[in-house]
Amino acid sequence: MSDYPTSEHERDQLIAQRPGAGQLAGRVTVGATKGTFKLVAFILNFFIPGLGTFFIGRIGTAIIQLLLIPVGIVLIAFGGIGVLVLVANWVWALLTVVQAWRRTDVVYVRPDRRR
Repeated sequence: MSDYPTSEHERDQLIAQRPGAGQLAGRVTVGATKGTFKLVAFILNFFIPGLGTFFIGRIGTAIIQLLLIPVGIVLIAFGGIGVLVLVANWVWALLTVVQAWRRTDVVYVRPDRRR
């Protein structure tokens, strides 16, 4: 079962709060928003572009970044443009995680029902 809200009703039940407030008053955070997860995502993207993006939950972007790796490798045979594709993909993957890292304005939490 995913921790991410899937329907409009589930999104309406979430409470927008400042970071860090999710651990208070019996609430749990939704998603991997902690700095350690983002550091792991950055390291993963450093070695395999798209893997860290998948780790932070941006599935569509991660699939595109992962598919650009074999495309870049194939394009190396055609005048070396594949190297440019691979470098651009690598930079894009790192910037994706950095943007997620900097976005700490809102963390969505839901009441903890385990009590």
